[in-house]
Amino acid sequence: MRIKKTLIIFFILLIAAALGPPVVFFARVWWRDGAAPLPVATAGTDDASRLNANQPSEVIAIASDPAEAERQLSALVRRAAEQGSHISISGAHHSMGGHTIYPEAIVLDMLPFNRMSLDEKTRILTVGSGARWSEIIPYLDHRGFAVAVMQSNNDFSVGGSISVNCHGWQNDSPPISSTVESFRILTASGSILRCSRTENQELFSLALGGYGLFGVILEVNLRVVPNEFYVAEPHRIDPADYTCNYHDLTWGRSDVGMAYGRINVAPNSFMQAGIITLLKRQPTDRATVDTLTDEKPSLLKRLVFRGGIGSDYGKNLRWWLEKHFGETGGKLLSRNQIMNEPSNLYATRDPASTDILHEYFIPGARLGEFIGKARPVFLKHRPELLNITVRNVEPDRDTFLRYASEEVFGLVLLFHQGRDGASEAAMQALTRDLIDAALSCGGRYYLPYRPHATEEQFLQAYPQAREFFAAKRRYDPAGIFENKFFLNYGRLLSGQPAQER
Repeated sequence: MRIKKTLIIFFILLIAAALGPPVVFFARVWWRDGAAPLPVATAGTDDASRLNANQPSEVIAIASDPAEAERQLSALVRRAAEQGSHISISGAHHSMGGHTIYPEAIVLDMLPFNRMSLDEKTRILTVGSGARWSEIIPYLDHRGFAVAVMQSNNDFSVGGSISVNCHGWQNDSPPISSTVESFRILTASGSILRCSRTENQELFSLALGGYGLFGVILEVNLRVVPNEFYVAEPHRIDPADYTCNYHDLTWGRSDVGMAYGRINVAPNSFMQAGIITLLKRQPTDRATVDTLTDEKPSLLKRLVFRGGIGSDYGKNLRWWLEKHFGETGGKLLSRNQIMNEPSNLYATRDPASTDILHEYFIPGARLGEFIGKARPVFLKHRPELLNITVRNVEPDRDTFLRYASEEVFGLVLLFHQGRDGASEAAMQALTRDLIDAALSCGGRYYLPYRPHATEEQFLQAYPQAREFFAAKRRYDPAGIFENKFFLNYGRLLSGQPAQER
């Protein structure tokens, strides 16, 4: 009996020794973390970076009824033309370079414009551009369908997503533009046009990934897919061989529904270890499982993620947990459950700081080269790098200002930084070095984020930009639809001085 008790006590002490440090660590992270998410800025006054404080002339909520909204918008465009005013278009304002902002502009709050209907036979969702994915996913789920291509979070609006031409975990897929059958757009002339691959083709190509510069996108017709169920299957890989590993794991695999990768940002094996996670299709009786709802957003998931800020221990612990347990813990999850997670689950709650995204698109054959060049850049600048996700994107045949002319791998980087001038200057220097690394590998950077690229870098990454902005002048000669993206780059190519950055 005494031996048995001794063994029990020994195992209790062993478990306590193993669990004690992480428990204490997470308690400290929880104590430092803010009690609630930071307030969302009013449309036109800032964006997700909280680095673009702005004062619009007025903010106008657009009606949900399509006919009323069209009358309202047409009147606003006429007024802007008569007064020489500018209009900026706001959805969920999750871009980070002032793409929904213009000083003293008339701001259109599109979020109320969110009606939707589904043709189940053709699998076409008709939806107002102001609808968020968090509204669309439950609507489709109830009918047995899911979004074909979108970001990995649900906070964003449809209009915003197609205006930046987003992509996601949907492996071996082009960007969201490939799922757009058509849309209606109110142009600067006051006309409402239907655009598709066969009707007003040029405007279709320009407005997809056009950052709101060609007019107000109204209803969008999107192709959707059946909802299905997955179980995550992680594979440890060497990032230098990411492309070969990814192709070996996914090509010709009809059982793979989605796929994404992570590259280690922890000091132990920084950028020298990786995981590719396959979300494998599972035949399931839908009547016996929940297709959408799951447990409430996990406090533990947040603490694991935020615990990496300023802590090598926290970063190493997160990587260890992800290697051994993954993000889903082996649960059976529907496609809708996986995509129905808000980004603010992980966002900073510190008003003095912000979380900043970058993304670099690298041709598959040179991905290992880019990772090799990026690692010393990080070691030189020492930013607070929280995450690297890798997603493949097939060639984009639809948008004019495209970032994927061939198969590319998008490396999504998340940083934590202060909101002060010194932090912004440090991030600008890091960004320019990373862009140089991407360009040297035949890659590009993604445009929705901070406008830190030089003019030369912008034009090297997007040589079609001169034609893009020339088309902008043709469709909108009075400059009715403008934003800070245009101030930073469009004016430059128009021979006007760019906004000071």
